[in-house]
Amino acid sequence: QRLELARGQSAGRRAMAPATRCYTIGAVLGLLTCGSLNTIMLKVSFSMQSTNLEGHLENFKKPWFITFIMFVSMTVSLFFDRDLWRSKSPLAASLIDGSPPQQNIKGGMSWKKKVLWVGVPSIFDILATGLGSMGFLYIPASVWQLLRGAGMVFTALFAVIFLRRKLYCFHWIGVTLCCCGIVLVGLASVLGSDDSAGGKGEPVALVILGMALSMAGQVVQAAQVVAEEWLLKEVDLPGLQIVGFEGLWGVLMMLTIAFPALYFLPGSDNGHLENELDAFAMVRGSTPLDMVVGVYIFSCATYNIAGMAVTGALSAVHRVMLEAFRTSIVWIFGLTVHYYIDPMSAYGEAWTTWSWLEVGGFVLLMFGQSIYGEMIRVPGLYYPELPLDAQQRASPGAIKNFASPLPPERQDQTTLVSPVISRYASPKTQTL
Repeated sequence: QRLELARGQSAGRRAMAPATRCYTIGAVLGLLTCGSLNTIMLKVSFSMQSTNLEGHLENFKKPWFITFIMFVSMTVSLFFDRDLWRSKSPLAASLIDGSPPQQNIKGGMSWKKKVLWVGVPSIFDILATGLGSMGFLYIPASVWQLLRGAGMVFTALFAVIFLRRKLYCFHWIGVTLCCCGIVLVGLASVLGSDDSAGGKGEPVALVILGMALSMAGQVVQAAQVVAEEWLLKEVDLPGLQIVGFEGLWGVLMMLTIAFPALYFLPGSDNGHLENELDAFAMVRGSTPLDMVVGVYIFSCATYNIAGMAVTGALSAVHRVMLEAFRTSIVWIFGLTVHYYIDPMSAYGEAWTTWSWLEVGGFVLLMFGQSIYGEMIRVPGLYYPELPLDAQQRASPGAIKNFASPLPPERQDQTTLVSPVISRYASPKTQTL
């Protein structure tokens, strides 16, 4: 009977292996498709027109409303976590990540307190997404996508400063290449602004402003990754619950704090920095815009769920490839719209004399991320041993920075005094 049972278990594992591979491939394809679709739908929505509360037709330039929509889509993740709806154990493994339940030790953090702690990174996420969306108003989609590479640079610097992580020579080479790539992308955007979008590109001052806002968003996003590493070290909730509750906290904070502040602050949106009542009216008054927002919600929700599904399975190679393909898809979409659909479209991109400079920046960014993630090893440099259990944290900040994971603690970093014990570290590393 034992022999038959062992044979049955072995056959079951063989039967599950193809299903697991297919599931992972599907999740990666969903991650790539929806990640690209997020950027495209964001640009399309900012280029659409609708009737506002005063009855005038105007462009839908509501970056903070789109930020609110993103948090709504994150909240959708809660409906796909089966353990949240069980009455027994909300801390059991989620449907997606399949992690084993972790037992609370005496005096440990309660489930309700963990949910409250998840709300802290939402503050960073609101600022990061809002600033990035404001910058997106003034720069092409491909440039905005490429500037996301700055997140790796700031994450590395913050890891050194606040988490006392050690960066090795190959890390600094990767960071330097990324910085050079970002400079080339910025130069290409500024010098080619007059030729983009059929000669209707934004003024140089607005392009620079857009890039500055996008870079500021990446600074806050990097701070979010470090904050999640520090604040959530004891929050052993399943990945979908972390994403969902962070989205729920973001929705509540925007409704009670951000929206009123945006309404009373002076600005160019009919006297307000952003009028969200006007944003709701514009979405309701335009069926195409309503459909774009709906697609954006679906795309963001699918992106988060797929990201949770494959976080542990993605190596540095996969993350760099995903980011490269995502940038390529966004860029190809813009070129296709400009040359084959409508040369005057606001979300199309023209190939200018400076586009080759942007291509060079793209190549440098990919090389920098590859070297930083040890996908490409530089001969003669020291590469310390990486713990077997080192992996990327399943959190919203990490999912948005697939190509720039937080540098893990190494097994030889025993003399380093860190304010937190990283979840990336092995048990040997945790003995300081």
